[in-house]
Amino acid sequence: MTAEATMKPAFAWRQAHTTVLFGTTLFVSAASMFMLQPMIGKMLLPLVGGTPTGWIVAMAFFQLALLAGYAAANYLSRFSPRSHGLAFIAALLLGCFFLPVDMQPQQGEANAFMVVRLLAATVGIPFIALSMASSTLQRLFSSTGHASAGDPYFLYAASNLGSFAGLLLYPAAAETLFTIPEQARLWLYAYALLIALAAACITLAGKPVPAPARAKAEPVPAKLRLQWVACAFFPSSLMLGVTMHITTEVLAVPLIWVFPLGLYLLTFVLAFARKQIVPLYWLEKAQPVFISVSIALIIIAMPTVSASWYGIGWHLLAFSAIALLCHMRLAGLRPLGNERQLTDYYLMIAVGGALGGVLNAFIAPLVFSRLAEYPIVLVLSCLLNPGLRTPYPPRHMLYCGLGAAGVLLLSFARKHLGLGFLEARDIVLTLIFALVTLHPRAVIAGSALLAVITPLFISPMKNMTSNRNFFGVIKVYDRNYMKDDERITIRTFQHGSTLHGLQVLNNPWETEPTSYFGRKAPVGDLFATLNPKKIAVMGLGAGTLACYANPSREFTFLEIDPAVIDMAKTKFTYLDKCKGAKPHRIIEGDGRLELSKLAEEKFDLIMLDAFSSDMVPVHLVSLEAIEMYRERLAPGGMIAFNISNQYIKLANTLAASAQAAGLESRFRFDKSTDRPFLFSNQWLVMARPGTDWNPLKEHLWATPEPQGLRPWTDTYSNILSVLRL
Repeated sequence: MTAEATMKPAFAWRQAHTTVLFGTTLFVSAASMFMLQPMIGKMLLPLVGGTPTGWIVAMAFFQLALLAGYAAANYLSRFSPRSHGLAFIAALLLGCFFLPVDMQPQQGEANAFMVVRLLAATVGIPFIALSMASSTLQRLFSSTGHASAGDPYFLYAASNLGSFAGLLLYPAAAETLFTIPEQARLWLYAYALLIALAAACITLAGKPVPAPARAKAEPVPAKLRLQWVACAFFPSSLMLGVTMHITTEVLAVPLIWVFPLGLYLLTFVLAFARKQIVPLYWLEKAQPVFISVSIALIIIAMPTVSASWYGIGWHLLAFSAIALLCHMRLAGLRPLGNERQLTDYYLMIAVGGALGGVLNAFIAPLVFSRLAEYPIVLVLSCLLNPGLRTPYPPRHMLYCGLGAAGVLLLSFARKHLGLGFLEARDIVLTLIFALVTLHPRAVIAGSALLAVITPLFISPMKNMTSNRNFFGVIKVYDRNYMKDDERITIRTFQHGSTLHGLQVLNNPWETEPTSYFGRKAPVGDLFATLNPKKIAVMGLGAGTLACYANPSREFTFLEIDPAVIDMAKTKFTYLDKCKGAKPHRIIEGDGRLELSKLAEEKFDLIMLDAFSSDMVPVHLVSLEAIEMYRERLAPGGMIAFNISNQYIKLANTLAASAQAAGLESRFRFDKSTDRPFLFSNQWLVMARPGTDWNPLKEHLWATPEPQGLRPWTDTYSNILSVLRL
């Protein structure tokens, strides 16, 4: 056997060993990074009042930290690969001083800058060190003499696959099995494993090349840099935009946040795979359709459609397709055979991602009074479509004509079915919709036209006011109805897409409780049977519960959002016209934190009507929170939870928490659909053992069953166990 034949198996083994080691190291680093992010999001929720904006700001912070890590790696590319790797190990070791991760409540108002300061002080250094991993390890790989050393980008796909796996592991395993402190300790172990693997990778790096022998890297053209930035910017901004849209429409919980981020990473995996799975040409042709249907869902569709699982599914599909298009273009523009340009490439990707995060988290809330950044960036993503530079095909006008004919045929069919013709607004909007689905240019022009014309045709709302801050978007508007030949004006308060309160402005209904608080609803039962004198309410809303005031009752409202307080005082009259024993006390701040400060006060009834869009903030229903509420109860008092929600069923979980806290519980679901101005609602009450439940039993209150569920605590909650599909 020749020496050459003997060397071949050894060379093949070394090649395979190198691939496995670097692939595993990148996988562990990426999985660690993207298990950390939802864990941090869950830690943040109680510190920011449950608002999804906390997650958006956190994601922007992570994008900026990623940029810092890539910038450090880019600077270190001036040195030899081995020196670069040693500096990376040093950064990882420095991050150990901040672990395990532990977030403590901060003093002062919850806002975006508070979140940034908190994250910088707790996970800034470890995350920046992790962010250096991808470009550093790929540069080390390019110096190993491996057969694929000239094109190490397949490792980028392995890195993003690790990120995707980390995101899946969090809701599927970490969140459901471990408390937050346990998660933080497990993450520390993964971080230590990464340090060991990275050290092993350095041993395989090639020897430093003498400076005179090193080829001088050609400068990257400015136009190419801008293309890299743009291809990274749009997916980043759209990921945050669709996340904010979904969490505002549905649930502000880490489980929901994981889906857009996971899809974002999956598009990276597909784009940088060695074999193209989805043809780029198909994506370019389909992009206008994805955008126009998404815009129609946002602007035209009824909230029941837009906020349904079908609407959410479409937005995620559209986002995935557009992100994949951008990332495939980004992969096609990657530099090959130049390790110095490799770090430039990743730096520009990080710049684009950070710009997307800064736009959505910091600039948009200051510029827009609504969540406008998502549809705007969605439409502007057409700028990356090569079809934008092609002429508008004449045959598309034929398609518009066919669309118009279809609308007329539908109108004719409706008439013969006794449903009447479609309104003119439906015809106009459908024609515009047909127009914007055909060409990138038409998407931009048609979407702008749609945004201008739609309110003129389909909006029956008057006197709309909109306010956007750290806690979300609130809207107040009037709608007119005819009831028994009388014109009725209803003023509505909406948070995101969820209606949280309304007031009939006509007498004698102006001081009557509506929405979830009717006198024959569960709330009415509590006031009629318990007859509480001193009431604490978490969540002010429109102030509807003040309708139950009388000369012997005192109300204390606790509200975290200053915009809601201003809205209830200036746009609704419940607080002014429903008088109690004393003027209604309104305390600004997180309900749980502020109630804990009222240590000397006892309440006959503590009511939780606090929502972030359609979700009750988890920290307000944890076991520790319930135990604190119990301490604030007067003898014979009760705790009432508004758990009305079409996506989450909390009754049995709260029953388990009540049992663990030494309390008894009862539950009632009230449809209320046969009474005007009322909605279906669900309430659960807790009280000390020995309470006489017979008065409530007469109103069909039932005993919920814990069913062996684990009580939620400040460090443990499992959204999957209560999700209503």
